[in-house]
Amino acid sequence: MNALDFNNAYREFLNDVKDNLIAQLKSQGRDATGYAANSLRVVANQKLEAELRGPKYLQYLQTGVGAKPKSIGTKFINNLIRWITAKPSVQPNPKQTIKQLAFAIGKSIVKNGTKIYQGKQKGISISQAIKESRTKLMKEMGQKMRIDFTNGLKVKRR
Repeated sequence: MNALDFNNAYREFLNDVKDNLIAQLKSQGRDATGYAANSLRVVANQKLEAELRGPKYLQYLQTGVGAKPKSIGTKFINNLIRWITAKPSVQPNPKQTIKQLAFAIGKSIVKNGTKIYQGKQKGISISQAIKESRTKLMKEMGQKMRIDFTNGLKVKRR
């Protein structure tokens, strides 16, 4: 197995991890805006290095957000407004605007943390995605190495 074969196998591995994370997001209903899934990408360079990149808040979809004694920022509220708009099951009551609902949700998160953080909901598992994809990678690499070993092995007769 040469370096290029290894790099291609590693890219496939990272794409499998990406696909696994996207499937988790969808199965848990955490893809309302699609931003997290659409932002995941495998990036490679000429040095045969590759990595999986995604939005910073992906970590919060795994661990949740703990209660923090901070004020609620504009960016946080705007993200909540986008999420509410994209999520039909979360809508303001008739006497409430979307912005007011976003503030109420934000206030609850600041006070109590998210349901993932509280342990009331399961978050995505990046480590599980890696474990599941690693098994496939090792199997494929093992087969390629076996083929290289078999094809490269020469027996001299005396």
